[in-house]
Amino acid sequence: MRTMTYKVTYLLITMSVLIAFPLLHMCGFVSLDPWSEVIPFFFGKSNHRPNFVVFFADDIGWGDFGANWTPNKDATPNLNQMAREGLRLTDFHAGASVCTPSRASLLTGRLGLRTGVIHNFDPESLGGLPLNETTLAEVLKGNGYTTGMIGKWHLGITEKYHPRSRGFDYYYGLPYSNDMGCVDVFTYNLPPSINCPKNTSTDAYFKAALPLYENYDIVEQPADLIQLGDHYAAKATEFVDKAAKSGKPFLLYVAFAHMHCPLSHAERFTNATSLQTVYADTLYEMDNVIGRVLKSLKTNNLYDNTLTWFTGDNGPWSEKCQYSGSQGPFSGTWQFEKYGGGSTAKATTWEAGHREPTVVVWPNKIAPNQTSSALTSNLDIFPTLLSLAGATLPNYRHFDGMDLTLLFEGKTDKAHEVLFHPNSGDTFPFGEIDTVRLGNYKVLWKTGGSFANCGGVRAPQVAHNPPIVFDLEEDPAESTPLNDSFSKLQQIITDAALAREKLLDDIKNDNTSIPDYSKSKSAVPCCDRSVFYCRCKKDEA
Repeated sequence: MRTMTYKVTYLLITMSVLIAFPLLHMCGFVSLDPWSEVIPFFFGKSNHRPNFVVFFADDIGWGDFGANWTPNKDATPNLNQMAREGLRLTDFHAGASVCTPSRASLLTGRLGLRTGVIHNFDPESLGGLPLNETTLAEVLKGNGYTTGMIGKWHLGITEKYHPRSRGFDYYYGLPYSNDMGCVDVFTYNLPPSINCPKNTSTDAYFKAALPLYENYDIVEQPADLIQLGDHYAAKATEFVDKAAKSGKPFLLYVAFAHMHCPLSHAERFTNATSLQTVYADTLYEMDNVIGRVLKSLKTNNLYDNTLTWFTGDNGPWSEKCQYSGSQGPFSGTWQFEKYGGGSTAKATTWEAGHREPTVVVWPNKIAPNQTSSALTSNLDIFPTLLSLAGATLPNYRHFDGMDLTLLFEGKTDKAHEVLFHPNSGDTFPFGEIDTVRLGNYKVLWKTGGSFANCGGVRAPQVAHNPPIVFDLEEDPAESTPLNDSFSKLQQIITDAALAREKLLDDIKNDNTSIPDYSKSKSAVPCCDRSVFYCRCKKDEA
């Protein structure tokens, strides 16, 4: 009888909580998801859901990762160790091949044709990632997670588009790329960066000095890029320490300024590797920050229950020459041989523009020292982490990513059959799908555009009808298109065209968004408009 009484009491309490939830939510006393309140109430703060750490590098090449490309093995010791402990994904792609659209894809699981985010925002942007788009942080926070972001945001700078307004409990970092504002310190760039002017008589190239934020406040302007890596490591480990004490599961998103130009690093990393280049030193510093965060996870006994995912937003900025990363074997030879130049990396749909160095570690869940050539994307991060957290995808919209849990568990060696690579800055119009990946084959309806290679040469934008097709398994350099002697060529083109048509029809029937790309000088971040070029520095920076 006593056991029955306990069961009835338990049932009545549970029903009462669920019935009362709508009223409590309307009054602002509970979060969006009732289970984020119910689970901790009955089972305590620790319910063994995994923590998530996502490292997101900027302008990094597939060949920058030493586990991918032996010449760079000395520059990434911590990433190499992650590869030994986890799963290296060798055919993983950005959702777009330029900054803002790629970040929107990661945080929403949706292509730019759905979110409307098809090119970069800048310091004067009034808008950002549309407010009706739901971010990874918003969903996890609604399911009881603590959420923090360190680093480059680039999805809107006004308050309603700020990371703190888009699901993150804590934010520390740059609101956009590190070349969108001047700094006082020496950096490495081509052409050389312009430091902040000291007086009003100087011609002003930038709108303002580069700001560094903590939550909604600018704590340093201009940001000290030499110290930025150490600041990021300190803030990230501090977030992990606090999360450990809270007992709640957490998401930590670390979006580096590394390896975007201008390059910079702390003095102690000069000639830190056998490569003895500025790029390798900067890469080594980024790897060092990753190592410090991983050490913090281990010190707090969180490492075994944390899924850690490293990848990048797009390929290297080849126009920067010695300050650009390694494309590995993905050289885009066909365009260079035909036109004598043109970028085949960042902002393009050539392979080096969107194929990213990627590794995922989750001790005791993902087998160590594994490599997968499954076709995967940063669009998959959103549905995968939500699935592992026990959260559901937002309603009333369609997603382009897929849950990779079975791949991580070793229960399948397959992922996407088709991926779509949007025009992202080199080829117009932006956002449109003129490149389709179909198994090992890549179909391009357009090539060339506005981005130059290291020599400053641009390739003309060319529409291909029929499209050109490469077999990436046999020809990763994309040097020789398949010709009519290849018996499957026409079927590949037909299948790719049908897949693209199906996607576009699905987008027509989806809830899509329209971002505000309007600009105003009033939007430019400034800590003190009474001071020339908005200079300030708070002690906590």
